Amino acid sequence: MMNFEQMEYIINVANEMSISKAAVKLFISNSGMSQSITQLENELGIKIFNRSKQGVTPTFEGKIVISKAITLLNTIKELNKEIFEYKNNNQAHLKILTAPAFTFILQETMVKFNSENKDITFELIEQNPTEIIQNFNKENYDFALIPSSLEELKKEKNIRFEHIHTGHICIAVGKNSPFYHHDYVTLSALKDSKLVMYNSSDYKKVLKLTKPNLNQVLVRSNSSSLLFKLVKESQAILFLHDFAIKNSSMVLNGDIKIIPLKEEKHFPVDFWLIYLETKNFTKVAKEFIDDFLDNFKKSI
Repeated sequence: MMNFEQMEYIINVANEMSISKAAVKLFISNSGMSQSITQLENELGIKIFNRSKQGVTPTFEGKIVISKAITLLNTIKELNKEIFEYKNNNQAHLKILTAPAFTFILQETMVKFNSENKDITFELIEQNPTEIIQNFNKENYDFALIPSSLEELKKEKNIRFEHIHTGHICIAVGKNSPFYHHDYVTLSALKDSKLVMYNSSDYKKVLKLTKPNLNQVLVRSNSSSLLFKLVKESQAILFLHDFAIKNSSMVLNGDIKIIPLKEEKHFPVDFWLIYLETKNFTKVAKEFIDDFLDNFKKSI
């Protein structure tokens, strides 16, 4: 039976009209190619080539075999291309870079998405917005989620961005906090409050106005569970964005309350989906982003 290598051999010999030239082109010895073609001729019971001092030419039967070989090779190439595109479009791993504000909604989306797509795996990296901008081009991320100004994003090369939401900075407090029953708080009222903070958060404008000293910061961590436990059980406050945990059980059951800043109009924050100009979304990435945006809309 004719194999893949033999198909390549007879097609190239027919094109070059020479076994030696075809052998050089395919990096095989003359004798090796000649023996393989002779073996194929014996198996098929026909002569594929007439060999003479003037060169090598296909026989009538050989032209039929060569034509079929060309068709088969083209079919195999198209199949390999389709398989490659399928694997690329159905990539089973998503690498996502995000600011902490999106983590809760992303995790919820991942759990639901994975339950419906068992073969999908995720890599979720949290960083502050400055680090995201700096690192996004360096790694092979599928996309990133970030709070940023339009002006900052326009400075970056090779990045496309889609606006998701304009939100505000709030505080999270537990029942032990003196602010728990407030409808809003002022920055001046928070001046002497104990804080817990995300390592990867970036609330420079707010912190500049509240001017907390080091003794007021109980802990800095990227462990959400630790930070929310401290908020729940102490008087500490946590700065976060308005939508970050709005639909979480700890907020819905009243263990933690999200309170807006009275000066929220001074702290609007634009949130963006960013991705590389040079990297198209895979089918899986598109489906996940659609699910995430649906969940996001429900949380705001």
